[in-house]
Amino acid sequence: MTNYFLDTNILWWYVVKTSKNHRIVKPFLDDLILNPSNSFTINEFVMIELIHHLIKKKGTEGYRIAHKLLHETYPFFKIHYDISHNSDLSRILDFVKQYGMTTTIGGRDASIIHSMAFHGIQEIITCDAGFEEVADIAVINPLKMVSEHSG
Repeated sequence: MTNYFLDTNILWWYVVKTSKNHRIVKPFLDDLILNPSNSFTINEFVMIELIHHLIKKKGTEGYRIAHKLLHETYPFFKIHYDISHNSDLSRILDFVKQYGMTTTIGGRDASIIHSMAFHGIQEIITCDAGFEEVADIAVINPLKMVSEHSG
C-alpha cells in the first residue's frame, strides 16, 4: 500500500475544472485513486490554504467545492489534524531551520514534512521543487511526468 501526501497545488488543479493543469492532474490522480492499495493524506494547513484559494479565486463556486471537500464528497483522502502540541511545532521549527535557509521550504512546507514523517509517508505529489531538497521524500510531479513522456 502506498500513502501519498497531496500538496495544495495538486488538489487545486484536481478540483477546479477550469484550472490550467486540470487536464493533466485529473487523469493522473484518478488512476492512482482507482487503485485501492493507494491512500492519500493532507494536513490542516494544506486544507486551509486550499480553502483560501478557492474562496479568493472562485467565490461562491469555491465555497461549494470547499464545503464538499470538508463534508466527504471526496472521500479518497484523509485530513490529519495533527499540529496541536508544542512538540509538533518544535519539530516544524527544526525543519524550517534545516531547510529554510537553503531551499524554498517555509513554515507551511515544514508542516507537510512533519506530517509526512509523523505518518510514515515518503511520497508527495506536488509541483513544488523545494521538496526535492528534502531527505527521505520522493517527489512525484505529474507536470514533469507529462512533459517527459511528450518530449
